[in-house]
Amino acid sequence: MPTSLASGPFLSLRNDPSPGRQSEPEPVVNGLGLAHSVPYRPSISSAPFSSLRTGPPSTPHDSHTYANVRPNWGTPSNGINGHNGTTQYTSDEDFLKLGSPQQDILLLHGPRQKYSLEKAKEIPPLKSDDEILVQVLAIGLNPVDWKGPDHDLGQPSYPWVNGRDFAGLVVRAPRKPSRVQSGDVVFGPSTDYRDIRKAAYQEYVVTADYNVARIPKGVSVHTGAAIGVAFVAATIGLGSSLGVDFSSLARDAPLGPDLYQLVRSVDPSHFPDDVRAEVFEGIAYDERPTRGEWIVIWGGSSTTGLFALQLAKLAGLRVIAVADVAKNGKRLIDFGADMLVDRYDHQRAIDVIRSITANQLRFAIDVTGKESATHLQELLHTSAAEKRAHLLGFTELPKTKVIDVQQHSVPIKIFHAAPAVGEAVMTWIEELLVARTLKFPEIEVADGGLAGINIALDKMRSGLVSGKRLVVPITESASPSPIIPNDISTVSVDLPSDDLAYADQLNSDPGRIKFAYWVPNVSGGLVISKIPQRTNWDLKSNRRYAQTAERVGFEYALSQIRFMAGYGAENQHEPVTFSQALLHSTERLKLIVALLPGPWNPAVAAKQLASLDNYTDGRVAVNIVSGWFKAEFTAIGQWWLDHAERYRRSREFIECLRGIWTHDSFTYKGDFYQFHDYPLKPKPVPLPGRLHPEIFQGGNSVDARDNAGAVSDVYFMNGNTLEGFLEQIADVRERARRHGRAGKVSFAVNGFVIVRESEAEAVRVLREIQGKADPLAVEGFRQQVANAGAASKEGGGMWADSSFEDLVQYNDGFKTKLIGTKEQVADRILLLKSIGVDILLTAFLHYEEEIRAFGETVLPLVRRLEREGRGRDPELEIRLTGHVYRERK
Repeated sequence: MPTSLASGPFLSLRNDPSPGRQSEPEPVVNGLGLAHSVPYRPSISSAPFSSLRTGPPSTPHDSHTYANVRPNWGTPSNGINGHNGTTQYTSDEDFLKLGSPQQDILLLHGPRQKYSLEKAKEIPPLKSDDEILVQVLAIGLNPVDWKGPDHDLGQPSYPWVNGRDFAGLVVRAPRKPSRVQSGDVVFGPSTDYRDIRKAAYQEYVVTADYNVARIPKGVSVHTGAAIGVAFVAATIGLGSSLGVDFSSLARDAPLGPDLYQLVRSVDPSHFPDDVRAEVFEGIAYDERPTRGEWIVIWGGSSTTGLFALQLAKLAGLRVIAVADVAKNGKRLIDFGADMLVDRYDHQRAIDVIRSITANQLRFAIDVTGKESATHLQELLHTSAAEKRAHLLGFTELPKTKVIDVQQHSVPIKIFHAAPAVGEAVMTWIEELLVARTLKFPEIEVADGGLAGINIALDKMRSGLVSGKRLVVPITESASPSPIIPNDISTVSVDLPSDDLAYADQLNSDPGRIKFAYWVPNVSGGLVISKIPQRTNWDLKSNRRYAQTAERVGFEYALSQIRFMAGYGAENQHEPVTFSQALLHSTERLKLIVALLPGPWNPAVAAKQLASLDNYTDGRVAVNIVSGWFKAEFTAIGQWWLDHAERYRRSREFIECLRGIWTHDSFTYKGDFYQFHDYPLKPKPVPLPGRLHPEIFQGGNSVDARDNAGAVSDVYFMNGNTLEGFLEQIADVRERARRHGRAGKVSFAVNGFVIVRESEAEAVRVLREIQGKADPLAVEGFRQQVANAGAASKEGGGMWADSSFEDLVQYNDGFKTKLIGTKEQVADRILLLKSIGVDILLTAFLHYEEEIRAFGETVLPLVRRLEREGRGRDPELEIRLTGHVYRERK
């Protein structure tokens, strides 16, 4: 359907209800103030979007008098383009027609790194009825965009997308009545920085309709991109933290919300825990500022300071601005400051402020840092005012508190957590912009689009930007009109996570090989080597790994069981509680919890795992480890049994788990465990094809293989030669047949993955890992496993044929040969699948980046080759790749 520039005070492209009508070109003002024409376009595919990248139409807006105008802030408005009434939905399907929606994004892969421009990422989906999709036209840069990465502050995980300020075109409207519709040009801040969909450093941003404002005609898109965070922070800081009432203004201007009262009308549960005290306990009603009172703003020339200054003046406060007066004095006076104080002599500044306010100051705002905030706290502390004083810090606050000064941090999260708050703030700024009430900071436009942001941030780091806002247009004004991606809706808006659609697409074939990874819940990584590893064992890092893994297609994660240090693993987290934390941080990933018969009783294990299974909708599995580390057993007072007895105990343990989970009343009389009419409730979650959590078990010995055939669901194998894999799989299948369980056992194999641009580079990394092996730890591990296997029927045990180099990865992961280019590794995975491997258990040197890299490079390549028929014919795969695995005589 044809579009036209909508009437009304706001800039918008809307579907033209009269497609047969020709229209005259309309003048558009670009970012440099130069006019050009937007010709009539016959279809959406050639609509004049490029004009919006440089500036809005210059059509004048109506004048209004606002002295007695006060909107209803309690519920979002249904008005469109300034007119109240029932929302008329415009079709946004014309925006949604591309078969492969993609975008460019800037990814930050770690602290103190540059952002990386990465192509062809999926466009984020919408999750709720009030969310919109915005094509980003310009990005405003903030100090936090470089300070956060440089100091590793405020980064939820890596890799991550940052960016707080954006302006752009709405290409997907909310599914509820809203003032915001497709085609509107809007700006907004990303305050919900833990939702990666809402970050600005990408071509498409998801946000809520109540968190954006429409840009009026006469205000440039660049300006919109520069003001979101600063205005919202100033409004919430003054209105909520300090109690300034914007519903009664001292000047002829649009009336705003009384945020102090508004937040108290919202259910407190809507606000995050960490801001409730600030919102509800920060300032008493009788301590709120009144007209004529003084407020000091230290850092008044910053963008946030300039908006705080203007809003304070609208409310009738008198403002003292502390800044570099020689440089910024005139501008601060133009913005309305009553008094200026130079910041270079701190004590002199305090003395001057004390004199101006007659030592009665009660309110101060700091926008600079801890040092200046400390000076302001001292000033407030020595004030003679009768009521308690209040200090609002936009960056940092003094570490030491004083009893008569209440410290405040801006509860910015209420902007996105409470729709009524976000709608009130953004509707007010729309009215202020239409009325031309506000003055804006000076804007400097940086070139280069997304790729130029690193250079622009370096400029900010070096201190070359002062008193200005840097704005980066996403495309150059001379570029051809962009085509809005169609079929953005191919990613379902109902998915529980923004990136899980990628994993769902990868894992849609029921005949696929599945991928798992070792959870590094013990220190030292997954190799016994002194090589530096970007792998952490703490919970915060592991949550990040798990969330990344499930987004890129991993379906399982295996948590390790250790009771004491061994082969370099000095610290060990307990697997059940650790797995529970990871389960609650993910949505699809299944956790295989490793348990050790002896320390665990099957009754306790069955109860724990059944509860976890219920908590997480059936995402629990268990790995029964018979034990190889004698010192671990004896240290905690457990009997160290001979090899065959350990595996016999494990078989009873598995039989008890299965019986407890599947019988209403379980009775069992074994040599190690006895039960008498035990009724476990609740049972694990019943799922199609799964009566209970999957039971994994490993080991190379005859005893281990017989257990697998008799009682286990999945048999774990260490790395091996091709002949070794074939013999092992055939043997377990035969044992399963003899136990009446033909076809009931699946197979998983351990593999350490090193994928690099060339095979030579991958092998070089392997040699470095082995060359920097910890010889004492490797030898200690060798002795322990040799002792554990000595009593087996074969007299050797699980690692009998492993060399020193093999033992550096403690489940023979190097033998699996997943070392090379992505193409080589994909071929080898398909060979393993063809001979009967159902699950590949992976480990990496650098979990921080290699889980994601594997999921974005190797895994989709495997899926493409599977669709082409690979991985089904063992003769073909052995002919292609088998030479890599064959046993060398």
